[in-house]
Parts: sequence; structure tokens; C-alpha cells
Amino acid sequence: MVNTIDFSEKKSSLERGASVKEILEENLEASNNYTSVLVVSLDKDGEINLGYSWESSLQALGMLEVAKNYILNVIN
Repeated sequence: MVNTIDFSEKKSSLERGASVKEILEENLEASNNYTSVLVVSLDKDGEINLGYSWESSLQALGMLEVAKNYILNVIN
């Protein structure tokens, strides 16, 4: 059996603490405990993609605000 390494995933993991794939896999495993989810992604063409799993856009905005505050606290 040959074990292949995706160097771009490994590089992302080392630089950012986790690669895109690792974050998605971890959240997929935990998804049975989620009541809602919000995903914001940036593709290779520079386009931002958004998806959320509930009907209220206000809840999505609230979750984005929580994420923004978390990131601001981490970088300060």
C-alpha cells in the first residue's frame, strides 16, 4: 500500500494550525450535535461562497458577528 501526502494540505495545516480539509472533516464528524451551521469559504478564483442551514438570516448575521469577535480577540 502506498501512502501519499498532499503537500498543499500539509503546508496549510502547519501554517494555519489546520487545513481546510481538516476543519471540514472535524466538523462533519461533530455535525450530529449541530442545530445549525454557517460556512463562508474563499475559492481559488477569489470568490467568497456562503451557505447556512436555517431560515433566519438574522441568526446567520449573529453567528458571523460571534465569529468576527472571536477572530478579533485571537489576533489582539
